[in-house]
Amino acid sequence: MDLKYQNNPALTEPFKVGRDESRLLFDVGIAFSCIKKNPCNNKILDFAAGTCWISEWLNRMGFDVVACDIFRDFSSVGKQRFSLDQRLNLELMSFVLCDGGAISFKNHSFANIICFDSLHHMTDYRKILQEMYRILIPGGRTIFIEPGAKHSQSKETIEFIAANKKRLGPDWIERDVILEEIFQISQQCGFREMVIKPFLFPGMMNYFFDEWQQFRNGNLDLANCYLTQLKDFNYNNRVCFYLDK
Repeated sequence: MDLKYQNNPALTEPFKVGRDESRLLFDVGIAFSCIKKNPCNNKILDFAAGTCWISEWLNRMGFDVVACDIFRDFSSVGKQRFSLDQRLNLELMSFVLCDGGAISFKNHSFANIICFDSLHHMTDYRKILQEMYRILIPGGRTIFIEPGAKHSQSKETIEFIAANKKRLGPDWIERDVILEEIFQISQQCGFREMVIKPFLFPGMMNYFFDEWQQFRNGNLDLANCYLTQLKDFNYNNRVCFYLDK
């Protein structure tokens, strides 16, 4: 990488910007495992693409990727990112400036949409889901990795807003993502089903060998502890789900 780009957070994201790397990689792996392959449509939308690091990885996987975002400088950052790696296929990458509530694509354009840490920044969930439904092909899928039902009041969120208040501006939004609310809205928008992918991040649960044997052999205390963390984490802290059209 050119030296002038090495310390540019926009181009080194998701690494070197203070995020938990194992958590990011795990998140991305879960999201990508939900992609629905379609032999007739290889197009995938990176919704609210930001610095386009998700787009970059999808491109490396061979998808025809469209990155969209509302911020005016996102496409220049994305193009810089792609110019730094000759392994990327620029013929399968495009950048579109648009508002999530009025996505500027034709009906039935995409087989998949990836929404990574973006839905909770949106003002109107209904408008977003209506637009996603419209631009998906029949049988298409929208995949979400989002914070959960207690996001807006979490210690991490409060500290983040306090530290970045001037940079973020008054219009910045940090909403909760409540599965019941999203399910109801998605049904009203026409989506056929919501599928939830519960998981725990690496490091949340660790076992000594004898504990693991006890867990496998039906120790109820260990089983209940695991299930309690699994259910709480995948509702209040982090949600991964997809909506099928």
